[in-house]
Amino acid sequence: MFVFYDTETTGLDHDFSQILQIGLIFTDDDLNTLSSKKVECRSSPWVVPAPGALLTTGFSPDDLKFNKLSNYEMMHAVNDWLRGQHWPVTFVGYNSIGYDEPVLAQNFFQNLLDPGLTTSKNKANNQSNGVADVMVLVKAVAAYMPGVLKLDVMNDFGTPSLTLINVARQNGVILSDDDAHDAMNDIKATVGVAKFLRKAAPAVWEQMMTLSTAEGVDTFLNSNKVFTYTNGSRKSSVMTSLDGKASGAAVQAPLYDLSIDPTPYLKMTPEQLKNVLQSKGTKPFVLVRKGSQPILMPLELSEPVLPAAYDEKLYAARARTLRSHKVFLDNVAKAVALVKQEQAALTPTSYPEKLIGKEVPAPVQKNIDIWIRAFHDADSWHDAAALVSNFPVRFKDELAADPSLIRFARFAERIVYEHAPQELSKEKQDSLKTHIAERLLNPDLKAPYMTIAKARKELQQIELERSWGKNKKWDHVTDTQIRALKLYYTSIEKEYAPFLPTPPVNDNAPVVPEVKKPPNNGPKI
Repeated sequence: MFVFYDTETTGLDHDFSQILQIGLIFTDDDLNTLSSKKVECRSSPWVVPAPGALLTTGFSPDDLKFNKLSNYEMMHAVNDWLRGQHWPVTFVGYNSIGYDEPVLAQNFFQNLLDPGLTTSKNKANNQSNGVADVMVLVKAVAAYMPGVLKLDVMNDFGTPSLTLINVARQNGVILSDDDAHDAMNDIKATVGVAKFLRKAAPAVWEQMMTLSTAEGVDTFLNSNKVFTYTNGSRKSSVMTSLDGKASGAAVQAPLYDLSIDPTPYLKMTPEQLKNVLQSKGTKPFVLVRKGSQPILMPLELSEPVLPAAYDEKLYAARARTLRSHKVFLDNVAKAVALVKQEQAALTPTSYPEKLIGKEVPAPVQKNIDIWIRAFHDADSWHDAAALVSNFPVRFKDELAADPSLIRFARFAERIVYEHAPQELSKEKQDSLKTHIAERLLNPDLKAPYMTIAKARKELQQIELERSWGKNKKWDHVTDTQIRALKLYYTSIEKEYAPFLPTPPVNDNAPVVPEVKKPPNNGPKI
């Protein structure tokens, strides 16, 4: 069973973008549609939609303000619909693993729903849901069965364009310019491309479906000592796995390129190996995320990508040496852990959105889940607000051990404020208004989230590109739309400026975008 889905959002940042529209199609194993759902919502008060996103999707300021559903209500409807399907299912999109998947997880997370729903298990049979990406499948088929797909349209870099509209059109799937960027139309096209790939390249399709779960990746790594790996930025390489256990405990699996003599690395310390893992340029190690449907192929399917210098006996011998060297494998595991620690240390903790992957001890999570269920099931917003107010008391000891647990109360507080602000104390309402004002009117153009200042800069860039007359991306945009967005951003500023502790720095002054002059052949799209 499959759930094909697509989202239209307020921006491109995974952690701070809100889903405005989501379309879902539930299919059987043969990709026949069984049911579908499409739902939209208004934007939340603390979110500034990016102008580029709005002009691409066609959402107007009125759509953002007056849609009947809130994001909280929409995500509950999506959650209930998904849990009503027969599990396990494989969640499929187009470029979804790189974008829609993390955005969907964040929108669940911020609405106190399970961010790991797409990889949850069926409690009846303990089988996990999977995630697959048709764009990844396109890359796999292009590499391992060249000629099956027609990919003649090139992008600005001289390589085949893998946008959904270009892949669909060239391979007999109808998707017009007018239909694109509507969630349901994009999903139908994605299903069409998936059907084409399944029929034209069944062996690659089946292999990639086995890699749609972490357990499937582990099974492959345990069963294949030598295999090939490719992705969008690296040529196919003959690899072996250095994940000694391949048990699912690790999120990432370290692979080694067997074309490179491993001798210099066998005696390296974990710190030295960590530096190699983090180095730029050619390196023998690759870390693949097990939940990202990595393109791993057994040798019997790899003939089209095997390098001319491939030496079966030499590569097999190197694989045996690496996989049997327990000290080296242990050092690699420690090096991977060091990389993970450094990455975690760089993650800002001042934003609750950034804590999506932070683990909570099981007993604590169990009690928080009970509190969350009470919040969702509250008879009124008054009762929900009372639960929010009581959170610091109820979890006093847990907060003392881990202050970041307050993120659950912060999300709940936002939800109450959007739906029934009067249920919060006057002090809390004023505090939230100030917080939202500081966020929306932050003059820092390097803020991790979209702000009014950043939106105005982006809008000026779009206007400049339209004036060049060579960028087809904005051909559909009208002066009326540009003017409506300018008025929209000004209205937000006027609404929240009074709640700033100090006057907004940008003071409605035009932001001069840092843009380059167009090249002779026009701007790149």
